[in-house]
Amino acid sequence: MEDEKKGQSKRWKYYIDKPFQNQFMVRFALVVLLVTVSTLAVLWLLRENPYDLLPGDGILFSMDIQKVTQPDGTVSEVPVPGKTYNAFDLFWKPILFISVLNLVIIVVFSLFYSHSMAGPIHSIKMTLKDLAEGAPPRAIRIRKSDQFQDLAELLNEVVEKRVK
Repeated sequence: MEDEKKGQSKRWKYYIDKPFQNQFMVRFALVVLLVTVSTLAVLWLLRENPYDLLPGDGILFSMDIQKVTQPDGTVSEVPVPGKTYNAFDLFWKPILFISVLNLVIIVVFSLFYSHSMAGPIHSIKMTLKDLAEGAPPRAIRIRKSDQFQDLAELLNEVVEKRVK
């Protein structure tokens, strides 16, 4: 009875099989990192070789207002180019922010998704380990939302027919 309670309390933890789930999350995260690095590399190339993506020479200017005194003594305001921007300067921060946000979302998603795989695998491992140590056979129980339903059913059938 205690073993069942212990197994049920473990079942509510999302980090069950740490090596498997870590590898799963890292692989998902690597996709986001690869896309981020590729996007930033393309932006860097745009900075080095500005094509016609931005007006003129591929550079944007902020416009500052400068007061100019005319020869007749009047003061007028004249727009003059201020700080220069290129595609890299304009886009790297938003792309980096979105990439980090995607990375967080994917890590959280992969933790929950890998939980639906790691839980059944853990349950199957523990049942087979108990059988190998001579414990009485018991059915493998996994939630309906978990992966590997057919594998658990097949193993339960084998245990029912061969071991009992």
